[in-house]
Amino acid sequence: MSTFRCRIVTPADSVLDEAATYATFQAHDGQRGVMRGASAFLTKLGVGVCRIETPKGVRTYAIDGGFAQMQGDTLVLLADSAVSSDSVDGATAERDLAAANERARATPAQPSTQEQRLDIERAQARARARVAISRR
Repeated sequence: MSTFRCRIVTPADSVLDEAATYATFQAHDGQRGVMRGASAFLTKLGVGVCRIETPKGVRTYAIDGGFAQMQGDTLVLLADSAVSSDSVDGATAERDLAAANERARATPAQPSTQEQRLDIERAQARARARVAISRR
C-alpha cells in the first residue's frame, strides 16, 4: 500500500501526523483529493469535512479554513481549527445547525453587510460539517 505523510496542524495543536493512503478536504474552490505522488500545490482551505484514509482506518475532521500544502510526499493541512469526529456530539451539532439556519432566515431590522452575510454562511458551513462528521 503506497502512503504519504499527512499532518493536520492548528494554531493550538498538532492534530494528526501519520501515514495516509488518501486524503480529501474542502479547498476554497471545491473538494480536493490527494494520493501519494500528487503534484506540489498550495491552496486555501474552505470550511468542510476532511477525510483521511490511513492503514489503521479512516479519520474524519471538520476543518475551518487555513491552508493546505503538498510538497514531496507530505500533505500539511494548516487549519484555523480541526475537530475530530470522535469529539463531536451529534445532538449539539444538530442544534448548532438549526441555530445557524434560523439566523440565515431571520429578517434583520436593517440590511446585513456583506461581511455579516459571509459570517452567517460560514457558521452554516461549519455546523453542516460537524453534523456530517457526527453521523459517520
